[in-house]
Amino acid sequence: MSQTKIYTGIATGSSIVSLEESKFDLFGTRTAFDNLINLIKSKTTIEEVGLRLFTEHMMLDEAKPDAILRSHYSDLMKIVPDEVKQLVVKGNFDKTYQNFIEYKDKDHTNFIYELINLNHRHYSTKKILSKIKVSRVQSSDMIEIRYDSDDPGICSGTLRILNEVFVKVYSQIKVNQSDAVVRYFEKEIEFAKFSLNNAEEELVSFNRTHNIINYYEQTKHIASEKEHFDLMYTEILMNHVASESVLVVLENKMSESEKRRINSDKMLALRDSLAKINYQISMKVSRSEIFGELTDEENNRLNTLRNKAGQLTENLRKNVETQFNLDNSIEGFTGNSILEQWLQKMIEFESSRAQLEVGKQINQEFEELFEKFAPLGATMKRLERKIDVAERKYLSMLNSLNTAKLKQQNIELNSNLKIVAEPFFPIIAEPSKRKFLVAIAFMIGGIIPAFIILALEFMDSSIKTIRRAEDKTGLKVAAMFPKNLNKKDKLDHDFINGRSLDVIARRISLLNPEKKNGVPHKIMVYSNLKGEGKTYLSGLLFEKFYQFGLKTLFVTPDEVEPIPGCINMNYNITPNFNQLERIEDVIDKSIDINEFDYVFVEVPSIITNAYPLKWFKEVDNSLLVLRANRAWTEADSNALKDIETIREGKQSQIILNGVELTEMESILGDLPKKRSWFRRGIKNVLRLRFFTNANIL
Repeated sequence: MSQTKIYTGIATGSSIVSLEESKFDLFGTRTAFDNLINLIKSKTTIEEVGLRLFTEHMMLDEAKPDAILRSHYSDLMKIVPDEVKQLVVKGNFDKTYQNFIEYKDKDHTNFIYELINLNHRHYSTKKILSKIKVSRVQSSDMIEIRYDSDDPGICSGTLRILNEVFVKVYSQIKVNQSDAVVRYFEKEIEFAKFSLNNAEEELVSFNRTHNIINYYEQTKHIASEKEHFDLMYTEILMNHVASESVLVVLENKMSESEKRRINSDKMLALRDSLAKINYQISMKVSRSEIFGELTDEENNRLNTLRNKAGQLTENLRKNVETQFNLDNSIEGFTGNSILEQWLQKMIEFESSRAQLEVGKQINQEFEELFEKFAPLGATMKRLERKIDVAERKYLSMLNSLNTAKLKQQNIELNSNLKIVAEPFFPIIAEPSKRKFLVAIAFMIGGIIPAFIILALEFMDSSIKTIRRAEDKTGLKVAAMFPKNLNKKDKLDHDFINGRSLDVIARRISLLNPEKKNGVPHKIMVYSNLKGEGKTYLSGLLFEKFYQFGLKTLFVTPDEVEPIPGCINMNYNITPNFNQLERIEDVIDKSIDINEFDYVFVEVPSIITNAYPLKWFKEVDNSLLVLRANRAWTEADSNALKDIETIREGKQSQIILNGVELTEMESILGDLPKKRSWFRRGIKNVLRLRFFTNANIL
């Protein structure tokens, strides 16, 4: 026997997840150890162990004591076919092992498959599993594996290979579980990253399509500029209205001829030109105030326009001066003063009118801009929400992947089982269990059967013996008759049956020693149940009476075969059968019963049939035929009460039928049987007869 111990770290192993010792509940720890033990004892693991052990032995050129005994190696080489030996690649264990696997898996009838799956004591999975004992060492993190074998090299080698195989399989299972989780999160991260990129590209394309740099800053700036524009537009409108009012006042101070002069075609043309120039100037100035500084080219253009406006203003002033040569107005104002005021207000009026036109156009542009940006906000929110969801999913998957990789490293750390006690080479044989097995065999073969026999005997409610028959019925047993004998038991059947009938006949003769006054002895033969054997026994008994020279009459309701020396008379059971008072009522008138020594009267079973009770008072004796292998019931006792009452103290006697031979010896003595001197001696010892002889002479 050899053993090995492996440290698992299941209950108290370290963890890189929490940097503390891992904590398991009792149920979790037990489950982990059960999984590990079941893995060690799994058919796949043991099958690989057996095949690797077989491969190691096949790689040997000769037996080595530390690997396999010479006798076992010789036996192995005898049973391995040549085609399997040819699969061995000298010096290459892995290639040989792979060849054996391929050979085993090609069908289910080859040598290696049968070697591993049948009953070879060293390589079959069934035999290896029967000798392996795996257990947890108390409440520690270690497990202990024991293995028994009749070969010390195979014993230690099997444990060594088992350690290698199950540690490898355990690590693969643990790592594969964590790898599957990591692969899942890596796949989900790729999908989340793809979704995030698509959402971001959709937002970029949206901004590019609608010329959006920063939607929220742009809308804030537009709203601010619109508010500033509204203030400026209101101020221009107020100036325009004021200039228009002053012009109306000044023109009202002029005569009709003066009004016509200032509204001449030339004056109107100059005013229109000045209005157009002012419109262009106002357009550029307003856009520069709203959308920022102008370029150099636009500044040059603005200066040119302002110069033209100055020239037009000067031309307009000169033209006015030539048109007005009056010195004073009708109210006493000088003409130059009115002219100067009118010209100034007219210029302000045209300028404000141009600014109002520009303001209307810019206001229209603001409204169009608002109409454009208003629905873009909802779309922008939806795209940003889509990006946010995709980003949070991506970050969540990334965090889960990091956790899974951390757990993967933790599992790889804890799945690296440590063999703390290598399997040793056993040099002392285990003590023999022969004595223990002999004791167990004695208990199983002797004590337990004896106990079972005694228990069955104690619980057996059947009659069997004379003592039990008399105790249960309250009647005396007159005689016994054996059960049907087996012709193979080497007994003298004729002697046993003849002696039994002699005893019965003698007991009946003692009941009626002699014939009185020429009247025959009447004997009632009955049984409680059908099938007790009363008719059969009567027939055998009458033959014996015939041998004694006695004449008998047998009155029975059943038809029986003719009996030598006996007259059979059958009677019919009528509806008033139980009302009959005398036996002669059923006997044929042609028969004189006084000619017979004995008259036996049989009635049907008294429990299941009606019978004439008064017959029992008429007869001299009554015999109850009772089968020994049945139980005595309360119905049997009740059936006898009426008979014993009418018999007036003359109890029936029992003929016990179907008695065991051992019970018959109480009457017949040792049964005639051929026995050896050994069996006769054993029998005498059991009966405490140590100094008996077969005879005196």
